[in-house]
Amino acid sequence: MSDACVSDELLAFLRSLGASEAQIAAAHRENNLAGLAADLVLTKDATLTAEDVEARTGVEVDRVIALWRQLGVVVPDAETPMFSERDAEFTHEVVDIGKLGEKDELLRVLGSSLARVAEAAVSLYVQTVEPELNVPEIDSVVFAKDLAVTTSLALELGESMGAIFSHHLRDAIARQRAAHADTPDRTLSRLAVGFVDLVGFTPISRQAAPTDLLKLIGQFELEAFEVAAAHGGRVVKHIGDEVMFVALDVAAGCSIAAALTEAFDTKGIEPRAGLAFGDVISRYGDYYGPVVNLAARLADLAVPKEVLVDAAAAEAARGAPVVLQPAGRRLLKGFDEPVEVYSLAAIRTGLS
Repeated sequence: MSDACVSDELLAFLRSLGASEAQIAAAHRENNLAGLAADLVLTKDATLTAEDVEARTGVEVDRVIALWRQLGVVVPDAETPMFSERDAEFTHEVVDIGKLGEKDELLRVLGSSLARVAEAAVSLYVQTVEPELNVPEIDSVVFAKDLAVTTSLALELGESMGAIFSHHLRDAIARQRAAHADTPDRTLSRLAVGFVDLVGFTPISRQAAPTDLLKLIGQFELEAFEVAAAHGGRVVKHIGDEVMFVALDVAAGCSIAAALTEAFDTKGIEPRAGLAFGDVISRYGDYYGPVVNLAARLADLAVPKEVLVDAAAAEAARGAPVVLQPAGRRLLKGFDEPVEVYSLAAIRTGLS
């Protein structure tokens, strides 16, 4: 951006956010004056160094740095101002009061989860809003003000996450109680585990425009979350063009798998799914073990538009409104013996 393109209104706006002349000059050199607006909103209260946090909390500076790095936050050194008074309070609560104690691994889960939320928020803005604002015909001050407002709104949303978390925590406790009811080991959960794979996605991804591909992925993720929630299940993760979900019972798992295969049965894409039931190892919101591997293999084995389930799932579905048809015994990669397989034929509705 040339000097002629820098309006007095933009400079006045940046100064109103607290920008120094040195910050403005640096952002000007980097052609990032609009982006400086977001930076100023985010760093408004970040006046404390790790050494300052130590002075306020009594927590040794090395522990301060280690804690924030454990959360996934980049802390370059002990002298860089990057913490707020609230950060100091949080540090004191976690370390000095010892609320987590030896359970520091929870910090890594918290940090990685929030990092993903932040990455998603930035990507959404960059891919949808920014292309319409970062163009010559739009005054830079409009772009800068939008960045500042959007960043402020994102921070307000972050402040409100406690309300959302309380609902997820309630649901997680209910799922854990039900999943552990018949298991001998507290590290195990008895669940229906499913995978839905979008057959045909790879060829389409080679030809489709990036915006169209992002739209398709977004639709798949949105549908998966809504369908899983509607049936009392939970999406565990997305793996490229595949989604992994869990449900407390086989009927719910079959309903989720069937709904997703139907929802994405569109031109060029033919979904398929696999479902297995049994004890899985639970760790930080993810699941592992032979049952998970079996569900993934069944999804790979299914033909397009088909949902395959294992014998344990078929047994658990007895009496449920699920119609399964024997599909023979199949030799699957990673399993020594052939696996008895069933195909989901229908889900009966209107039954008491």
